Amino acid sequence: VAGAAPVLNAQALMARGDSMKGVMVRAIDPAQEPQVTELGQQLSHTMFPALKPGEWGVLLGRELARSLQVQAGDKVQMLVPGGQTTPAGTLPRSRQMTVVGVFDAGHYEYDSTLAMMHLEDAKRLFRMDGPSAVQLKLNDLQQARPFADALSDTLHKAYWISDWTRANPTWFAAVQIEKRMMFLILLLIVAVAAFN
Repeated sequence: VAGAAPVLNAQALMARGDSMKGVMVRAIDPAQEPQVTELGQQLSHTMFPALKPGEWGVLLGRELARSLQVQAGDKVQMLVPGGQTTPAGTLPRSRQMTVVGVFDAGHYEYDSTLAMMHLEDAKRLFRMDGPSAVQLKLNDLQQARPFADALSDTLHKAYWISDWTRANPTWFAAVQIEKRMMFLILLLIVAVAAFN
C-alpha cells in the first residue's frame, strides 16, 4: 500500500438560478488526498488550500461548472437527501456554498458530475460521523483485484471492498483487449518477417 486517505461519497443536487444538476459529492481531506489520486496531486498546491473546514467551499468539474454557468467565487446551493422537519412540513436540507475552483480531470464523467468539498463540512451537511470509505493506492495497480480479494477475506463481512477493475469494468476490458490485440499484431509481424 503506497497511500491511504478517507473519503465520503454521496449524491446531491446543485442549483444556481434556474439551473439544477445532480452531482456526485466527493468529500476529502486535502492533506491526505494527494497520497491516493493523481487529481489530488495536481490540485494539492493550487486548489486544495482553498478547501478549508467551516468555509463551505466546493471544487467543481469543468463541464459541471459550465452547465451551471458558474466560476470561482460564485455561490451555489447544494440540496442533500434527507429533510429537516419544520412547522411548514419536511423541507430538503440545503447549504449555500462558494465555488473555490474549477478543475479539469480529463474524463468527461468526472468533469460533468464531480463536486469536491472538505470532509469536515460534508460530515456536518450529510449528518455522518465519519468518512464512508478509505481509499488505498497500491504500488502495483495490476494487483488491485487480488489485493481486494485478500482484504475481503481478512476483514469483517460488514465492509464492502471494491477495486478499479470492478468499479470501471469497461476500462479494464478495453485494456485487456488492447493487450491481446497488440500481442497478435506483433506475432503476425514477426511471422511475416521470418518468412521473408
